[in-house]
Amino acid sequence: MTDATNIRANKDARREEILNAAFAEFSEKGYSGASMEAIARRARCSKETLYAWFDDKKSLFQTLFANRLERVGSDAQVALAKNPHPTNVLPVIVKDTVRFTIALAPLAQVAISAVEHGQPITRSIDETLASTREVFVSYIKWCRKQGYIAFDDDPEEIASLFIAMAQGEWLLKLTTGQIKEVSDEMLAPHAKRVTALFLKALKPATN
Repeated sequence: MTDATNIRANKDARREEILNAAFAEFSEKGYSGASMEAIARRARCSKETLYAWFDDKKSLFQTLFANRLERVGSDAQVALAKNPHPTNVLPVIVKDTVRFTIALAPLAQVAISAVEHGQPITRSIDETLASTREVFVSYIKWCRKQGYIAFDDDPEEIASLFIAMAQGEWLLKLTTGQIKEVSDEMLAPHAKRVTALFLKALKPATN
């Protein structure tokens, strides 16, 4: 590994440490209660270092949100590149959707709190979510074009139905203490069932 590669790896690792510290601070204190100084303390860095990475608290929060979204959706991108057939891709999207819902729930509450305190921070977040959704809708259209599924409804509605099926009640079960965590072993049969039901409902008619 070259010196340049080492420097880059160390820089990426440090950035991840800072984002993890920001996630903990925002989750505990909310947007208004969190401060750049407190985040710097959690990350064991100076405020000057933190401001060298991020212009302000708003940009830090938005970067954190995008980071968590990108992290959760990476498995689906790998599955799509390996084998784009819906029986391979959709189960991964189900798992990613559940993980996304759970991981982003604290940040969603932070964003709502910020709006309530007159500090709207959702514009770029909404744009990020819209972009991700657009990719999924395009994939749904591609599946129809390939003859894997058939429907006459709005692809946006089809995508919404699938996402709702994927989300299930995992977050509710976590927040009410019915379960302590959501493991891959728990998600696997759920992803399989959702995919089977979805593809069965949209199965193309045969002559």
